[in-house]
Amino acid sequence: RSQRKRFKFPLRPVWAESLLGVVACAAILGAVWIANSYPWPIGIVRQYAQRNGITIPEGGLFIAHGIAIPVLIAVAVGIVMTFITRRTRFGRYVFAIGGNPEAAELAGINTRWVTMKVFMIMGVLAAISAAIASARLNAATNALGTLDELLVIAAAVIGGTSLAGGSGTVLGAMLGALLMQSLQSGMVLLGIDSPLQSVVVGAVLVVAVWLDTVYRKRV
Repeated sequence: RSQRKRFKFPLRPVWAESLLGVVACAAILGAVWIANSYPWPIGIVRQYAQRNGITIPEGGLFIAHGIAIPVLIAVAVGIVMTFITRRTRFGRYVFAIGGNPEAAELAGINTRWVTMKVFMIMGVLAAISAAIASARLNAATNALGTLDELLVIAAAVIGGTSLAGGSGTVLGAMLGALLMQSLQSGMVLLGIDSPLQSVVVGAVLVVAVWLDTVYRKRV
């Protein structure tokens, strides 16, 4: 609100923004509650078990439902990183260095130390994601996440992050990751071969970079 007021953008009343937030939270909680109110159809469960070679015991299988722990961790990380990038001096330094490293250094920013901090944060986030993936697979390997770099870059670019640096949001990157995962899951369900999936992801990345370049030229 302070930024919008500073640049003389129209502001909604506080009660209106609070009401919108309450309505959004209520809608999400209502959707989760409705989804959890209905049990899984027995026929679908049996077909899924037969296709995947799963033996159903006499007491039945317990299928977890509700909001998964990794989703809650992702939301928490997103909130923390959004605060860091938008509300701290370090976040401003990161965007300044991404936009123009030489100008940032001339402005008195210790670019090497800030870059080191960025890599440290990246290492912590990679460790969290590796722990979640290892827990999900019930196994650990040093090759986990190999060849996922293209998906990560595509998710960031689709979410609004410029490869030229200086612009982007954490929320946009998370939405881009959700879109890319939906695309990949859809291709798996359609039975598309893995090499062709990489081609599709690469094509999406090329289109996203092209649109970003066109937008920057117009601006």
